[in-house]
Amino acid sequence: MAADARDHEPPAALATVAVVLAPVSFYLGLFLPAEGTAKHLVLGTVFAVVGVLCAWRAIRIAGRRRAVRVWSWVGGVVCLLGLVMLYWQVLVLVTGGAFPPPFWSPYAHR
Repeated sequence: MAADARDHEPPAALATVAVVLAPVSFYLGLFLPAEGTAKHLVLGTVFAVVGVLCAWRAIRIAGRRRAVRVWSWVGGVVCLLGLVMLYWQVLVLVTGGAFPPPFWSPYAHR
């Protein structure tokens, strides 16, 4: 019987990727531009999904490394928050304002 191969990738690198992508994802989720909405949506989705996946992978292979786990959770949660913010605004646009606009949106108070 062969033993399971151990992961040789450093979990801190994945946690760093998640933490670096987190503010980008959050920023892209804050405002949805009128021009280039599709490009903005694709970029925000890609950054957020890659950040969440990196955070999840780092958490799984971190073992007892507490700092790696904490930073992975921080990065993953902020990336996920940016993704939710982005799609909330898209839902408002798609429904024509029937869905309530988010409080951070500049168009929330009409």
